Amino acid sequence: FVRTITYHDLAYASRVIPEIADLPKAIDDAMRWGFAHKAGPFELWDGLGVAETAEQMKQAGFAPAAWVDEMLAAGHETFYQYQNSTKVGIYNPVDKKYVPIEISPKIINLKAKTEAGKVITRNPGATLIDIGDGVALVTFDTKMGALDDDISKMVNEALDRAESDFEGVVLSHDGDNFSAGANLAMVLMAAKSGMWPLLEQAIDGLQGVNMRMRYFPKPVVVAPFGYTFGGGCEVTMHAPRVVAAAELYIGLVEVGVGVIPAGGGTKEIMRRFVNPHMRISDSDYLPPLQKAFEQIGMAKVVTSALEAQSMGILGSCDRVVMNRDYLIAEAKREVLHMAESGYAPPVPEKIYAAGRDALAALRVGLHMFKEGGYISEYDAVIGEKLITILAGGELSKPAWVSEQYILDLEKEAFLSLCGEEKTQERIYHMLETGKPLRN
Repeated sequence: FVRTITYHDLAYASRVIPEIADLPKAIDDAMRWGFAHKAGPFELWDGLGVAETAEQMKQAGFAPAAWVDEMLAAGHETFYQYQNSTKVGIYNPVDKKYVPIEISPKIINLKAKTEAGKVITRNPGATLIDIGDGVALVTFDTKMGALDDDISKMVNEALDRAESDFEGVVLSHDGDNFSAGANLAMVLMAAKSGMWPLLEQAIDGLQGVNMRMRYFPKPVVVAPFGYTFGGGCEVTMHAPRVVAAAELYIGLVEVGVGVIPAGGGTKEIMRRFVNPHMRISDSDYLPPLQKAFEQIGMAKVVTSALEAQSMGILGSCDRVVMNRDYLIAEAKREVLHMAESGYAPPVPEKIYAAGRDALAALRVGLHMFKEGGYISEYDAVIGEKLITILAGGELSKPAWVSEQYILDLEKEAFLSLCGEEKTQERIYHMLETGKPLRN
C-alpha cells in the first residue's frame, strides 16, 4: 500500500512539471511548507534513488514523466545537486540542466556549518558552533531536546568562551521541537534509587545556568520553536531576549508529571505576575497569585508565540519570526543588535512574597478545588507545594525576598515530590504513554 501511494505521488509530481511549477523545488517547498511533510516528492525520490525507483515505478504501472528518463539518460542521477548535505542546484526539465539554488542570507544551515569545521566543541547532549560574526550557538542534541547535565555544561562553556571570544550566544537548533523539558527517565531512575544528591545537582545545574544567562554581561538569545515544555520553557523565560518561531507550544507543564517547576519557572511567574502588581500602592496580592497558581497548576500550554506574549511567558521586547527557516539567523542578528546597542544585563530583582496570610487564602481555594472534584487528592498535595512557593513560605508578614530564596523553595518542593510514589507513577506513565496520569 505504501509503495503504491508513493509511486503514484512521485509519478504525478513529475507529470505536473512544468504545468503547475517550472522546477521540482517549488513542489517540494509547497509540500513541506503547506502540508508539513518532512520532504517533498523529489527530495524523497533522491533519497530512494532516482533511477532504480523510476524503473520500479514503471513495473508497477506508475511510469514517471518523460523528462525524468531524459534526465537520467543525460547522466544526471539526482534532481538536486548536493555539496556535502547542502542543496546547491536543481534540475530544470525545460533547459535540461541544473540551475543554481539561491540560498537566502537569512538562512543559517547548521549542517553546512558543521561540515565546514565550525564546531567548537561537543558532548553527547549538545554542540557549540561558531555561526559567524562573533556569535556562538548551542544546539540541544538529545531526543526532543530533553535537558540534561550535558546541555547545562555546554551552555556554561559557551558563556565562558563568550566572555572573551564572542559577542554573544544563541540557544537553538534545527530539530522538530526546542525542548520537551527535563530528562524524565533520569529523574525517575534517580528518585527510585534514592539518588537525591544527583537530583539536587541536576536542579542546581539548571537553576544555575538559567540565572547565569539572565545576568550574563553579553547578549544571550534563546530561539524556541515547536514543543517548549517545562525546563525548555524555563530556559526561554530566563533569556535576556527571545526570538521565537510563530509556531510555538510553550508552558510550564511539570504538574502533569507530579512535580512543580524547579528551574526558576515558578520564580519567573512570580516576578512577572506578582511583582508589577505589588509595586502599586494598596494593591491586593491575591489576584496575581491566583493567576500564577492557575497558569502553573493547570499546566497551561499556549499555542503560538503571540499568545505566549499575552500570557506573560514572552516579553513585549521579544520577537516573533513567521518563517522558521529564518529563526537562527534572526536570533544571531538580535545578538549583534543588542551588542551594538550597548547591552547591559538587568538589575537583580527582589520577589514579592506575600507570606502566611496569602498562603492561608490560597489553601482555602485549593480545598474548594478538591472538594468540588476539580482536582484529585494528590493534585492537592502538589498544589500545596506550589502555593507554599507562591506565597514565599510561612513568612509572618509580606516581604521582598531574593530570587535565590524562591529557587531554594522550588528545589525543596521538587525533591520532596520526587520521593512520593504517586509522582513516580505519573512520571512512569508519561514515559510509557506520552500522556499525563491523574492518580
